[in-house]
Order: sequence, then C-alpha cells, then structure tokens
Amino acid sequence: MSIQEQHRENRRRSLRGPAMIFSTVMTFLYLGLGITLLVNRTIFGDIPIEFRNIFAVLLVVYGLYRGWRAYWDYYRN
Repeated sequence: MSIQEQHRENRRRSLRGPAMIFSTVMTFLYLGLGITLLVNRTIFGDIPIEFRNIFAVLLVVYGLYRGWRAYWDYYRN
C-alpha cells in the first residue's frame, strides 16, 4: 500500500465518528418530527391536514431509510 493510499484510509477513518453521530441524530430528528406531526394536530395548524400528513409520512419514510443507511454504513461491522 502506498503512502497516498494510507493517508486516504486514515482520513476516512478519522471522519467516521462524526459522520456516524450526525447520521444517527438526523435519523431520530426525521422520525421524531414525522411522528409528532402525525400525532399532534396543533403543530402547523394553518396547513391543511392532508398536506401535513403527507409531509409527516414522507419524513417517517425518509427517517427509516436514513436509519437503515446509517446502520448499514456504520453499525453493521
């Protein structure tokens, strides 16, 4: 392995921790906001309920996808 490849591998490992934390936090943020919008009807009360529910479901689905990617990239090994 060349010195350049070793340097690239060391940089990748050093960024793994913050990226893992950020990805996990964003997963919980998307899931939490989506579930909150589905359960609590008073948040964003001026937006029609159908649009708010569609947005909430999209947030939950994206949060699940983001969580799956975080697990696959950082926690599987």
